[in-house]
Amino acid sequence: MYVRPGESIFRTYEKPPPAMVCWFRRKMPDKPTWCGHLEETIARLREMPDPWIDRSTLQEFLGVGARRAQQILAPCVARQVGANGIADREVLIEHLRRLATGDTAHYEHQRRRKLAEYMDALYRERKAGVMVAAPAHIVNQDFAGLPAGVSITPGEIRVSFNGTTDALQKLLALALAIRNDALLFERLATGMK
Repeated sequence: MYVRPGESIFRTYEKPPPAMVCWFRRKMPDKPTWCGHLEETIARLREMPDPWIDRSTLQEFLGVGARRAQQILAPCVARQVGANGIADREVLIEHLRRLATGDTAHYEHQRRRKLAEYMDALYRERKAGVMVAAPAHIVNQDFAGLPAGVSITPGEIRVSFNGTTDALQKLLALALAIRNDALLFERLATGMK
């Protein structure tokens, strides 16, 4: 059906059918429906003998779908049992209370903390570096003694290698030669005399 700009899609009705009104005018509640019985849910969670809560238990207690229960549980998961995550009861209760009060600042802080931890882990991993087995004489490497397959011409550095270890050893030799005689490297790389 083609509708011209400014033309109503409800041409045959004075007003839209009731089913359409519900679909267009229904608004999401400000708070989830489970917030109304949160204290009752917390009491039921505390009555459980096991301190670990899984998705299906949370789904049943809150009266939400599986996907929403998983979304609520995800930030609290402390252990994995097969493919399922389980959360400590008290951590989950605090999480539910924060969700009910709409404490978005807490979640932003938590997100930033996790990002910082991830970035620190990446930094530590990078800082550890790659260890390359190299002979002791390579520390005093010069350009005349570069391994076969390493060449420097103006505007180009070529390294031919057989395998990753060979490549790393040749790159290390080149780096140490550059460190030991930066002026010669500049002349070789730029063609200056």
